[in-house]
Amino acid sequence: MKILALRLANLASIPGPLELDFTAAPLRDAGLFAITGPTGAGKSTLLDALCLALYGGTPRLRQAPGREAPLPDVEGETLNTADPRTLLRRGTASGHAEVDFLGRDGRRYRARWAVRRAREKADGKLQKIEQSLTDLDSDRLLTTQKREFDRLLPERLGLSFEQFTRAVLLAQSEFAAFLKADDNERSDLLERLTGTAEYSAISIAAYRRASDAKRAVDALETRLADDLPADSEARAELERHAQQTQAELDAVQRQARHLEAQAQWHATDAKLRDARDHGQREHRDAEAHWQTLAPQRADREWRRLIAPQRHRLTRQAELPHEIARLEKTHAATREDLARAETAQHGATRARDEAEQALAQTDAARQHAEPTLRQAREQAQQLATQEQQLAELEQRHAERHRQSEALAARHRQARETQQRQRQQRDDWQATLRQSMGDHARVADARQAAQQAHDQAAQRHLALGELHSRWQDVQRADDAHRTLTERLDADTQRRETLLTQGQAARQRRDDCDRHYRTVREMVERNRAVRSESVTRLREHLQDGQPCPVCGGLDHPWRHAPPASPESAQLAAQQAEEERQLTQAQQALDDAQQQRDELLGHYRALETSLTQQRQDLADADKRRQAAHRALDAHALGAELAAIEPPARDDWLVRQRQDADATRQQHAHLLHTLSQAERELEPLDEALRQSELTLAQLDAQRTGLDQELAQLTERLPPLREARDACAAQLAGLLGEHASPDAWQQSLDAARDSARQARDAALTRLHDAQQHRQTLAQQAQHESERLDALRDEKSILDRDLAEWRAMHPDLSDALLERLLAQTEDEIQRQERQLEETERTRQRTEATLAERRQALIAHRRDQELVAEDADETALLGDAAEAEIARRRLALDHAREELAPRHDAAQAARDHAAHALHDDDRRRERQQAGQAELEAARHEYRRWGRISELIGSADGKVFRRIAQAYNLEQLLEHANAHLQGLSRRYRLMRGGSELGLLVIDHDMGDERRSVHSLSGGETFLVSLALALGLASMASGELTIESLFIDEGFGSLDPQSLALAMEALDGLQALGRRVGVISHVQEMHERIPVQIQVEPLGNGTSRARLVSG
Repeated sequence: MKILALRLANLASIPGPLELDFTAAPLRDAGLFAITGPTGAGKSTLLDALCLALYGGTPRLRQAPGREAPLPDVEGETLNTADPRTLLRRGTASGHAEVDFLGRDGRRYRARWAVRRAREKADGKLQKIEQSLTDLDSDRLLTTQKREFDRLLPERLGLSFEQFTRAVLLAQSEFAAFLKADDNERSDLLERLTGTAEYSAISIAAYRRASDAKRAVDALETRLADDLPADSEARAELERHAQQTQAELDAVQRQARHLEAQAQWHATDAKLRDARDHGQREHRDAEAHWQTLAPQRADREWRRLIAPQRHRLTRQAELPHEIARLEKTHAATREDLARAETAQHGATRARDEAEQALAQTDAARQHAEPTLRQAREQAQQLATQEQQLAELEQRHAERHRQSEALAARHRQARETQQRQRQQRDDWQATLRQSMGDHARVADARQAAQQAHDQAAQRHLALGELHSRWQDVQRADDAHRTLTERLDADTQRRETLLTQGQAARQRRDDCDRHYRTVREMVERNRAVRSESVTRLREHLQDGQPCPVCGGLDHPWRHAPPASPESAQLAAQQAEEERQLTQAQQALDDAQQQRDELLGHYRALETSLTQQRQDLADADKRRQAAHRALDAHALGAELAAIEPPARDDWLVRQRQDADATRQQHAHLLHTLSQAERELEPLDEALRQSELTLAQLDAQRTGLDQELAQLTERLPPLREARDACAAQLAGLLGEHASPDAWQQSLDAARDSARQARDAALTRLHDAQQHRQTLAQQAQHESERLDALRDEKSILDRDLAEWRAMHPDLSDALLERLLAQTEDEIQRQERQLEETERTRQRTEATLAERRQALIAHRRDQELVAEDADETALLGDAAEAEIARRRLALDHAREELAPRHDAAQAARDHAAHALHDDDRRRERQQAGQAELEAARHEYRRWGRISELIGSADGKVFRRIAQAYNLEQLLEHANAHLQGLSRRYRLMRGGSELGLLVIDHDMGDERRSVHSLSGGETFLVSLALALGLASMASGELTIESLFIDEGFGSLDPQSLALAMEALDGLQALGRRVGVISHVQEMHERIPVQIQVEPLGNGTSRARLVSG
């Protein structure tokens, strides 16, 4: 995997656009480059852009609190602090980050992340993030979908986000802290660096699963002990009693079914009798309704008689009205025809007048044509003169403006020359002042550089001395703190031992008390159960109960499901309370003992570790004192009293830094003066040439302007004379075109008036012809209608003479009926007839059904007719039998209820015991499964379980530490063959093997600044190897970690970085240390410009 290019725009403090091409010079040829700039300038923004383009997020944003800390945006919108869109610069409409990389398959890809605001406006609402992945070798867009991008990117790159942040962005500064941390701090750092948090969760889960399994076993054992089934003798008695009560219930139920059959016969008889009575009522109603419709049946007969003549009679009634309407219409048509003839004559006169006006307009147009032609020629001449005059005036104005502009440029050039001459004089004075007593600039620069280097060396030496003095103080404080902590924890261990012995004694007492209470309760329950059973077996009907004195013994044959709960509830509740209280006391005592035991074991482990830490602290203290004494300025520091050494060191470093800055400023002033003077001299020479050129241009323009001024007056006079002659020809018209348009408009108006008159004449002629045809048609229609009426009157008079009973009123009423009325009356007659027939058939059918139902019941004599079954004697016999049936059912009901209750009690007792037996059988299997589960989780918890997750986490971290050291030593071998890392001193302790000292095992705290950098860099590279697996990482970024290095350590760190690039890796170092900048020629400099804006630029050399 290799980063090929990085591009970004409008992210955080960098507006961009910025492009860093690692395949082009100078980055292509630099195995080591630096990203420099002061703190807060925006160096980390470059790494944020790298992560955004590849993964759509950054390490800092993913650790943000998210929705709990909203940030305001435009138009009242808010963003949570974990949203990567917060990196878009304020006041911009869009931003992006883009990375070209070489994938694990050897192909080149481009990953892009972009965000924009709505309408490309800075105040628009933020839109969704856009991500895309492109195969550059085939120029093919692979995806623009986020879900697909998240899947494809790790496949092509070969690293997930977590792996990338560990394998490419090296946390060297975190490993420097990792080296100097104690076991607990190192455990936390190791968990964050290697991602072993899940092992804590597994350890806690194993501990909780074992605890849950133990509680499940205890709960099952308690439940099974409280739910025992009946013994064999009691079980046999329950089964015998259940069979007996079932047989008694079956006998009563057979009698009930016989009575129910009789009751069903009576219910059916009553239903059939009601149906017959209802049929009789329906038949009477239908017959009465049929009689009321006699008039409607008579009308139906008359309608059948007049049906053949109905349409002729209707037509006879309609003809007088139709003839009257047509006569009225014919009279109106004749009036309209007279008016149309008058309108036709008027339209003919208007047509003649319009033709005459059109001829007059054509004559006027021919008369004006010669004058109009002459006016056009004069207007063309005037336009030519106007154009020539306008061009000459424009040239005159342009030359005048050019003359004024040249004058302004001349003044500006003169002012610039004077300003440049003043700047040259000022820089010459500054240069002479900076040189002091030196005759040459080179001598002054050499002297200032020597003084600057001496001050810088002393500043660095004082910084290293201060660091060693602080190491001595920290070592002394750590040794004193560890001694006090060891003494306090030793006293606490004795206290815990005493408390633990007391807790164990209390637990044993509670255990004995619980067993005593449980044995007493079980013994009392057994005695009560046996005595109650024996007393119940000797109960006799009518004899008093020896316990309660009652004569009724309801539970003799059907005892309740739980006699104890019914008869001895209070005593059992008290026993349960005592058992629960004893169990609770035992659990509390056991929990207290376990807690004290855990605290004691943890304290024992801590004391062992503290003794080792105290020994290590003593070694570190001695090493720190030796390192302080060996420093070149140690003698100067030894002359100062210890309480005043910190202030002395601060003052000395401030003085050295002030001296260094003073000479650095002098060097900068000398260089700047030399750089400024050379271009100022060249600028003054150019100013002289510019002024000469401007003078020559002004002279030529002034001559041309005078010539143009002389040519203007004659052209204006000729233009005015031509305009006056044209006005005389046009008269009242504005122009020849306007005159022509006026003549054309008059002719068009006359032609339109003539066309309109012709149209009106044609319309009048058409209207008169139409009315004449309509009047003739109406006259013919009137004659035909009068003939039709005469024929109908004669034929219908003959038909009425044949039917004298048909009166005029009846005929008028029948003819007035509509077709809907006739059909409705016919449907009513047909429905009434059908209803009458249907009710008659239904009544006969229901009478026969009732006779059939009573035929075999011996209600009347055998020789009687079947109709007697519907008589009063049969009805009386049925009523007597129904009363007898009701009396028998009332007597059987209480017997059935008693038998049912007895059978239910017996079955309930038997089923309750069955359920107890089933629960016992299932409970035993469940208990065995729970015990098996507890044994399995107990063994797992013994190995890795703990309440705080520490046990398994330490096991996993020890394994990961071994793997990390193996990879780190492989890299350390390439960086420095002198050292090798190993575990030792404690569970997560680290030691350094020094091969140059006979494989001496040294504490990591004894390493110098440069040695610490080497080891921490090897650890960072080791973590990168663990994260990347078999993937080759060719691009690395190391963030900070150089600020506390002395010159020797810095040189050692630079050698290590040179070793990395020698292995074929391109290394980017992010640092604000000035000494690092001077040693790395290729740099990406991030410079703050103010107002939250920075500029990034690539420099070389």
